[in-house]
Amino acid sequence: MNLIKRYRYLLAVGSGVLLFCSFPSINFFPFAWVSLVPLLLALECAEDWKAAFRIGYVSGLVFFAVLLIAIALLYPYANIFTTALGYLLLVGYTALYIAVFALFVHRMSWQSGILYPTSVAVVWVSLEWVRGWLLTGFPWGFMGYSQWNYLPGIQIASLTGVYGVSFVIVFFNAGIVTFIRNRHALRKEIIAFAVPCILAIATLVYGYVVIGKGQAASGNAVKVALVPGNISQLEKWKQDSFPKIFSKYLNLTEQVAGEGPDIIVWPETAVSGQILSGELEGYHKYFERMHQNIGKLPMLIGATDLDVMGDLYNRVVSMSSEGKIVGKYAKMKLVPFGEYVPLGDFLPNFIQFRPYAHGKTIEVLPISEVNETVLEVGTSICFESAFPDHFRQFVRKGADMMGILTNDAWFSGTAFPELHLAMAPFRAVENRIAVFRCANGGYSCAVDRIGRITTGFVTPGTTEEHLVANVELSDKKKTIYTRFGDWLPILCFVICISWIVYRLLNHYYIVKLTDPAE
Repeated sequence: MNLIKRYRYLLAVGSGVLLFCSFPSINFFPFAWVSLVPLLLALECAEDWKAAFRIGYVSGLVFFAVLLIAIALLYPYANIFTTALGYLLLVGYTALYIAVFALFVHRMSWQSGILYPTSVAVVWVSLEWVRGWLLTGFPWGFMGYSQWNYLPGIQIASLTGVYGVSFVIVFFNAGIVTFIRNRHALRKEIIAFAVPCILAIATLVYGYVVIGKGQAASGNAVKVALVPGNISQLEKWKQDSFPKIFSKYLNLTEQVAGEGPDIIVWPETAVSGQILSGELEGYHKYFERMHQNIGKLPMLIGATDLDVMGDLYNRVVSMSSEGKIVGKYAKMKLVPFGEYVPLGDFLPNFIQFRPYAHGKTIEVLPISEVNETVLEVGTSICFESAFPDHFRQFVRKGADMMGILTNDAWFSGTAFPELHLAMAPFRAVENRIAVFRCANGGYSCAVDRIGRITTGFVTPGTTEEHLVANVELSDKKKTIYTRFGDWLPILCFVICISWIVYRLLNHYYIVKLTDPAE
């Protein structure tokens, strides 16, 4: 015990390192299953709530400082001092959640028995959920995402969302700590150790059964051509580079059309919406000519788009086989300080840009004349794919398949594009729907309904510049997660709030009894 107390901050650092190593780009997912053990042991030696908070904060700082380092590398697009400040603020903010977690764990009146691992998991999942929506939400680095490339471990997401995977991992971590603390009285604490092990095993068994049943095969599929372009962000920012960029998309589209796709997809913000509408006649005539050359195929195109009021939107535009606009969806979950400035009258615009307006409604886009039917496609734009509850709304509205159109070129050369990719298998599993990704500067691929990446990747580092993927159509059977959403983290949050209220009331009545004058 004295040894643990002496090295408690080193243990906190160890947890932060283990957490980071379980995520891209290291991707050693087994580390997640023991990552919180050092932190939980260190908390046993915290003298008071302040010490517990500091220990947790150290662990959070280490984890998020390394995980989010790509934010500091945005300086080519902004002043290095503002990007450094933004990075430090974001790391400091996200680390608070692990600090609050440590505070809750320290304040628990039970440090053994089955209540201990259960409570630890409940608190962790509650705080992940809060981080996913508070201050517009930042759902990066959820524990469950560490398992993205281990398919058996993520299949329960169809029941619970990514939060269920986080719950099982944290529950198992706390079970190990219970075993270590009470190894001399194991018979007394056997349930507290055995139940997390049984739940972890049951999760994996369920995953293997689901995969074994081949739930990915629906029998109906369409051929989706992905044309990411892979234009560097610095080049995208140069106005005089656009003719060259536009020409590249036109040429690649004509090339991939020869492979017989049903739909062609361009990534987020590939062109201006005014080109597609015909307002920019000079560019529009080249687009029309390309459309004739490819045999009048329907397309999904990421575009910056002005409305009649002059507001700028980040949209996906659905083009019919006749070259007409048949649907639009405007991005609703915008990136703070990257696409809009929260409290813009008071806070600076770190990256100099024209802010986007928020989209208002979920829109499932029609794709006409595919196998003599009209398909409906849900499109999640970039950052939106990190929000599981938002993503499932498209499936609830009847999407036959889901697309993620993104521009990850901002973070070229960092782990961020892979961190973003890691969310796609979860969105597929949560809703049992196939997903395609068209990512400028990132990972373009297709994912089936069990989270399996079924194609190779098109990235800036590959020789291939386009990809044709067979994407399965939904069987329209709604999963528990699709129907009920974030029921697990909300339940955990309610339990936490109830416990806080109970503690406050209990403290109040104790004060009243000991000091009637109060």
